[in-house]
Amino acid sequence: MSEDAILRLKQTVLFKKLREKEKEESKETSFEDYEISQNIISVVRKAAPLLERVPENMPEFTLHNANHSVHVIENMDKIIPCETLKQLNTIEISILIYAAYLHDIGMISSSDERKQIVKTSEFKKHLTSNEELYRKLEEAKNNSDYEVVLAIENKAFTDFLRKNHVQRAHKIIDEYKLDSEISWKNIPYGNLVRAVCDSHELPVKALYNTKSWPNDTVVLNKLVNVQYLAVIFRLADILDVDPERTPRHLFYYINPKDEVSIKEWKKHLSITGFQITPEKIKIVANCKHPEQERTLRKFIKEIDKEIEDSYRLVSSYRDNLEDKYILKLSEPVDAEIHSIGYEYCDFRFELDYRRVLDLLMGEGLYRNPIVALRELLQNSVDAVRYRESLEKREGNGYKPSIEVSLRNNELIIEDNGIGMDEKIFKNYFMRVGRSYYQSPEFRQKNVDVDPVSEFGIGILSVFMVADKFTVESRRKTFEEEFNPSEPIYFEIPTAYDYFIRKQSNRSKYGTKITLYLKPNHPFSAETLVKTISEIAPFIEYQIEINTDKGKSKYEPLLPGEKIRSKNVVKEHFEVSFDDKKEGIEGKLYVVKPNFLKPTVLSIIAQRGFAIPSSEFPLGRLSYKAAIQASINISGQSKLSLSPSRSHVIMDEKYYEFIGKIEQNILEGLEKYLKTTNDSSSVEQYIEKVNELLEDEILSLSGSLLYKGLYYCEKSKNTLVKIFLNYVPLLTISDDGQRKYKTLKELDNITNLAITGANDLPEKITDAKILEETKSLIGPRTILLMQEEGEEERNSFLNEILGDSSEIYITSIPGVVIKTFYNTKKSDENIVFRKYNKFIQQIHIGSIGKAPIFVHPPGFYKAADTEVIYNASHPLFARLLNGGEPKMKLLKRQYIS
Repeated sequence: MSEDAILRLKQTVLFKKLREKEKEESKETSFEDYEISQNIISVVRKAAPLLERVPENMPEFTLHNANHSVHVIENMDKIIPCETLKQLNTIEISILIYAAYLHDIGMISSSDERKQIVKTSEFKKHLTSNEELYRKLEEAKNNSDYEVVLAIENKAFTDFLRKNHVQRAHKIIDEYKLDSEISWKNIPYGNLVRAVCDSHELPVKALYNTKSWPNDTVVLNKLVNVQYLAVIFRLADILDVDPERTPRHLFYYINPKDEVSIKEWKKHLSITGFQITPEKIKIVANCKHPEQERTLRKFIKEIDKEIEDSYRLVSSYRDNLEDKYILKLSEPVDAEIHSIGYEYCDFRFELDYRRVLDLLMGEGLYRNPIVALRELLQNSVDAVRYRESLEKREGNGYKPSIEVSLRNNELIIEDNGIGMDEKIFKNYFMRVGRSYYQSPEFRQKNVDVDPVSEFGIGILSVFMVADKFTVESRRKTFEEEFNPSEPIYFEIPTAYDYFIRKQSNRSKYGTKITLYLKPNHPFSAETLVKTISEIAPFIEYQIEINTDKGKSKYEPLLPGEKIRSKNVVKEHFEVSFDDKKEGIEGKLYVVKPNFLKPTVLSIIAQRGFAIPSSEFPLGRLSYKAAIQASINISGQSKLSLSPSRSHVIMDEKYYEFIGKIEQNILEGLEKYLKTTNDSSSVEQYIEKVNELLEDEILSLSGSLLYKGLYYCEKSKNTLVKIFLNYVPLLTISDDGQRKYKTLKELDNITNLAITGANDLPEKITDAKILEETKSLIGPRTILLMQEEGEEERNSFLNEILGDSSEIYITSIPGVVIKTFYNTKKSDENIVFRKYNKFIQQIHIGSIGKAPIFVHPPGFYKAADTEVIYNASHPLFARLLNGGEPKMKLLKRQYIS
């Protein structure tokens, strides 16, 4: 490996020129001296194997090896004019060669060193600086997707090495003593090599600093122009363009994220030719995609800028420097780019600044001008939460304060939160669409705060209610305790104009925003507290209110606190949420509302601030039941909101949240039934269960399915198990007595039959009905009697046992029996028969007679198909003659 690198080095023109000059000097001194070239070979022998390790941590950057070093050396020879190359001395040539091998050495890292680097604050700062990458990393950690976590961490580490490799090169050079042999006649000049290496990640203008990059220093008796050498090295490095390989600088722009994308870029981005001369650079490329061409053009612009700045610097030389150190490269790159399969253009959408601002601060986005106050309160609460967390971490006492004043058509919101300095004001407050609390700068603080602010556009909403506003603030700093920040004061006359800066004498920390309200503003002294309570129901801080009517205090609710509502007639049960880690706190109340006013008041908030409860499938469950919510969402469970916070985005987070709510409601229902069963008499318990069935709370067809809360299969199974375990069914035992049993207790039966309540005018004993049932169906039959909640019970029975299979019209007047087979024992007993639509067998008189077929009562309209019935049977005869038994299996409209 090392010997191959040395062999390639010896074949370069620049190294050969160095050897020639050493030979010439030897002739002059009559003493053979190849010390400099031998030292170079010794350093390359050490450096080449190290450069081969770059791909260990940077698999996407496979170009930073000894081959790249040779390419840079070859480019130097092409760039330097012949007359200059003849005048460069051995020290200067050696510095160029050393720089080619050592400038990327900082990209290597051992596994042990990596473990140490990722623990440093510098790496954590780098990790959080890429907002998109950091967001993906957090999502992957939350989802326990460790493969993605590792891939993101690898990429972050790669980027960290690349961005810091110039500084790290010093460490690696020292660690491996790579510059110990960079000397001549015992005079070390490794510092000059390091200076040239350091230059390649800086702008050209940095080279004007002749203290760092001198143009007239000496090593023994040899003059060295480090500045010029840095210019040549930088150009040679950026021009490492090879038609067999993608230019490495293009990788910096493209930044491929996986092996597939690397292969695709190498395949499609094809530079078919290039030429470097002292006067001109030409590049020929065939591009098969506009984005590849756009990237290439961007790269060429960087080369053009490097050429322009370098030429300007070297052209400033005078006297002896002007004649010796020459750069003829002055023209932009001659680029011949062929677009294959498309026509290249730079068209894209441009924003109309004024129109966009109009949209962001108008009612088209926010609808309700009250949101101006909400946005300002959110800013204050975030600022107070932030400072409170920092003060707590420092062990300081702190009393949060938020005040809202409404006087003389001025609305003032003031807090003693973290405050702003000029830097924060410029970088975030003034930058529409940037929120400090979503920035890497905030995340680097590693503060335990769950901010409300997300989009950084809310401040514009104030122009819906105000002609202008002022901002006065002073930031509380913790890192520079003895260098406190200066207060700021700005007046913002409109969203379109320049701000007006004024002197501020503010001494206390925090922010004060004053809105100069329009004549038609929506705020009043009488309703201000109510408005704030609707905006921020669950924030953790009291708010002082000052108006023309006097002073008052807003005290927010606690999540779960019961909301008074006149529309609630009865409360069935409640469901509690108290999981801060999960991020849902509060309670749901399953209630029976007033039939005439079925809507009940709910509060759903996110991080303390209300979000529209109408966006959730809660509220009214059916015509007879509703859910009253008092919930605050935060942390892992927080939902995606539209920029105006008026809509919840129905994404994966939303459905995950609804799933949690659903599961907790089912757990609450089961707990309520168990507790009621343990603490009540049989009669009281049955009454409670019947209420749940009648109000369609314990239901598969209505209830929680109403308005979109949809049971997944797991939850549906849970609901069925609740029915099996807790819903009593009225049965007739073998001795003719009525007993309540759950379906779970009837698990060993063969057949299940159900009939109407035995309250017909001609009194018939339950024992007689049971006897008739067993004679028709079989001896191992359990008979259930219909009662309140009949429809919902049947729905569960259909779900558990399958649809009822047969209807028996018995010899007892008015008694009809519907049967279910125990599908747990024998699935083959379920009988489905087709007659245009689903139909059932009707047995008349006795089991020996052939059945006729009818549609089940209440399922289909008679117009769909003919309904066949037995007109001579007493049940039908009573219906036809105007008599109606209380148990009506068939409705009149189904009988022709």
